[in-house]
Amino acid sequence: MDELSEAEYAKKIARIKQIEEKIQPLWEEKKVYEAEPVEGKPKKFVTFPYPYMNGPLHVGHALSSTRVDVYARYMRLQGYNVLYPFAWHWTGEPIVGLAKRVAKGEQKTIDILTKVDGVPTEHLSKFTDPFYVANYYTAEGKKVVKRLGLSIDWRREFTTAHNEGYSRFVAWQYLTLREKGYIVKGTHPVVWCPNDKSPTGDHDRAEGEGVSPDEMSLVKFRLLKEDAFLVAATYRPETIFGATNLWVNPKALYVEALVDGERWIVSEYAAKVLPEQKHVVKVIRSFLGEELLLKEVETPLTARRLPVLPAEFVDPTFGTGVVYSVPAHAPYDYLALNDLKNKELSSELRKVVEEIRPISIISVSGYGDFPAIEECKRLGVESQKDPKAEKATENVYKLEYNKGVMKENCGKYSGKRVSDAKVEIFNELLKMGLGAVFYDTPKPVICRCGTRCIVKILEDQWFLKYGDPSWKAQARKALSLMKIFPEEARQWFLDVIEWLQDKPCTRKSGMGTPLPWDTEWIIETLSDSTVYMAYYTVSKYVNQNLIKPSQLTKEFFDYVFLGVGDLTQLSTQIGLSKELIQKVRQEFLYWYPVDLRNSAKELIANHLTFFIFHHCALFPENLWPKAISVNGLITVNGEPMHKSKGNYVSIKAALEKYGADVSRCTLINGTESLDDPDWNDKAALNMLDKIHSFIELVAHIGNGEPVETLDIDKWLLARLKQRAKEVAQHLEEMRTRSAFNIAFFEVWEDYKRYLKRCAKPNTSVQRMFIAEWSKLLHPFMPHVAQWAYNELGFHGLIEQAKYPDTQITDEEALLLIREEYLIKIEEDLTNLMRMMQGSNELEIAYATSKKRYVVLSMINSKLGDNLRVTPEMIERLSEITKEKSKAGAIAQKIIKLIAEWKAYPREWVAKMIERESEALCSFAPYLERVYGLKVKVVDEEHSEDQKRASLSLPLKPSLTLKKGP
Repeated sequence: MDELSEAEYAKKIARIKQIEEKIQPLWEEKKVYEAEPVEGKPKKFVTFPYPYMNGPLHVGHALSSTRVDVYARYMRLQGYNVLYPFAWHWTGEPIVGLAKRVAKGEQKTIDILTKVDGVPTEHLSKFTDPFYVANYYTAEGKKVVKRLGLSIDWRREFTTAHNEGYSRFVAWQYLTLREKGYIVKGTHPVVWCPNDKSPTGDHDRAEGEGVSPDEMSLVKFRLLKEDAFLVAATYRPETIFGATNLWVNPKALYVEALVDGERWIVSEYAAKVLPEQKHVVKVIRSFLGEELLLKEVETPLTARRLPVLPAEFVDPTFGTGVVYSVPAHAPYDYLALNDLKNKELSSELRKVVEEIRPISIISVSGYGDFPAIEECKRLGVESQKDPKAEKATENVYKLEYNKGVMKENCGKYSGKRVSDAKVEIFNELLKMGLGAVFYDTPKPVICRCGTRCIVKILEDQWFLKYGDPSWKAQARKALSLMKIFPEEARQWFLDVIEWLQDKPCTRKSGMGTPLPWDTEWIIETLSDSTVYMAYYTVSKYVNQNLIKPSQLTKEFFDYVFLGVGDLTQLSTQIGLSKELIQKVRQEFLYWYPVDLRNSAKELIANHLTFFIFHHCALFPENLWPKAISVNGLITVNGEPMHKSKGNYVSIKAALEKYGADVSRCTLINGTESLDDPDWNDKAALNMLDKIHSFIELVAHIGNGEPVETLDIDKWLLARLKQRAKEVAQHLEEMRTRSAFNIAFFEVWEDYKRYLKRCAKPNTSVQRMFIAEWSKLLHPFMPHVAQWAYNELGFHGLIEQAKYPDTQITDEEALLLIREEYLIKIEEDLTNLMRMMQGSNELEIAYATSKKRYVVLSMINSKLGDNLRVTPEMIERLSEITKEKSKAGAIAQKIIKLIAEWKAYPREWVAKMIERESEALCSFAPYLERVYGLKVKVVDEEHSEDQKRASLSLPLKPSLTLKKGP
């Protein structure tokens, strides 16, 4: 093991796990996380997106859920009534798809189950049943969530399928959305799984999350001497005027087919997709693309003759497998042409290739005639395979679309903006019968069943109207009222709200809730998980058998969530007492709205934004979410997690190897803001070592006899107050790594400082300090913190204690700034001793009282303001120095000095200046003990080195080292 022997590791991890096993039963016994409404007590309702149960929970889940737990534990210490519930997502295709693959005996799937997921072989025969799979992973998931130490109210737990209560809640949601006009039946292009015969939402995808259908333009090029069209797909129909040739992949399969009665040549892939997009297709024959080489086509609009050339970069599974080349304005086309020229070619092919010249058709500021060529040279792009080619393409396309103008060689479109010409040219192609619309995904999308998805134009499908301008406006308003952590993620949400369009909300297969008015459809994964946080306030009563699922009618939810309906009538109708119904409503109103929802940033593009939309649609403004926090996506050893590549760490594996608190702290310490954290053994082992060191510290602190409390003892306790305030400020903004670094590492440095400063540390002060320190550590390492708190003789659970005091008295303020002053002196002294080795005497000369008080009166009011040298300052300093020429230099030093103390309140600094000489005298014994020097503290006027001492300033004494007898 890195830096730890096997024996050391075994000893330390055993100690940590022993503590965790001791503490967790205390939490369960005291039911400390079972949150009930308490009238008048402030609350926090915090949530983490329920995880999908087609596999074990991984360290990515641990990161996001632990960040919520850190916030929850912190808020309990601040006196809040905190609810942190948990549930399990079963909806959709992934679990069913897994069961089907097992039933087929798919070896790759079985290997992942046994070798990565750790499923015992005796369970495999039952993994053909989707409900068994879901139940298995849910049971395993609950075990690891408990072991991780999340402070969950398990009474509210539920699953999203095979659960009548939850299905009735989802039915209420969709009936209400339909009543309000947010659900419509229509025809739209959707990402579609041909195997499942259903739309494939983000959570039903193995690859391609966040990818939506793109509209492409099909352009028909008539093959000369043949009654057929070679049909190209493009995003830029306006560039038809600059086409120089067509590209096909010589090794790919193409088909000749009758499409709506016309003879088309397209890729085999396109021929399979076109029927799903309302075209009638009859395949005549298949052949390799090489058959098309050097044939000629006629361009629409310009009637020019273009050759067909080979290009292996053409993807036969994207678009039609036919691309027209515009090397003046498309970097990939320019690069492909160059690459082709550098290959061995037949004389006939080379002749054609060498004759091709780029055609400039767009004028744009910043480029000459050939933007693609210029951008490739600017970025140093050398071939199609160069990653910078994509950036070059993006730069050219963006600038031309936004600022480009069509040139004089573009017929009636000359002088038009590119953005306008694009639409008009394609419309003309459509009118001429030489264009068509085609939909594809810009990146491959793979369903969890393993099938490559296509884009299908779906009729009579149910859609959520996310494109509705009024709904978007509500979502923007809700976002404006929310806190977003980090703030930089807000624009991402705004962008998603802007581009989000109507989205299919149902599937034909998988697990979940049938659409209440059209039961052949099942509400899909992302659509049944938008406002389920409200159900946590009801699920407790269902789980306790106080309410039957059959009693959860639409009228029940209308009353509980919206206050709509007659209580007496409802009570009679569903057979529940008015008191119980009212109690559920009051519980909902107590906990709602959601105060914090935290997840990985990948969910901004779907779930987290849908979460905002649906709350706006269903609830009044006062019940809209208060805050969303997002974090990065976890990697393992610097690479994205992939089960198939073996680069995967489950929570269970992390807990087995490192225990809960080490895993939690490693994850928290790995990320801040939107950065992607990395899980690696080196970081975890390092954290294991540090946490074990804390355990050793607590175990060996001892009791000791009561002794007098010194200033340094008081400083230690005051310093902890200061740190507690800093930690609180970070946690309020979900800066969990910053908070952890202060709470653990910086407080530890403070403690080391204390031990260094004390000739004999005060045991009772240390015990008090570590007990308060344990409270600071509790949100991050709750097991070890609780153990330490009790080990030091403090009874009860930390959750029931108060957050460390952050109110600093005037006396403590002076102690804090005084110690900071000493630290600065030590830094200067250390540097000086490196230059003056062998010295054994130190003189510290502080500024004269006259200088001190004049400077104090002059700058005290300036602290915290924009400091600058003023004529008044120069004049006052001239009185002290007797030389106006030196006053300016001293003034600059004063400005720099005050800037160093700007973080402290001005009254603290003022008091420190007044008591500077007293402080220096008190430092002398410590400096003598630690540095082995004979120390003398003097007023600068009594210094043996007047030249050096005259440089002293308030809080910046001169230090002189010399060799004495």
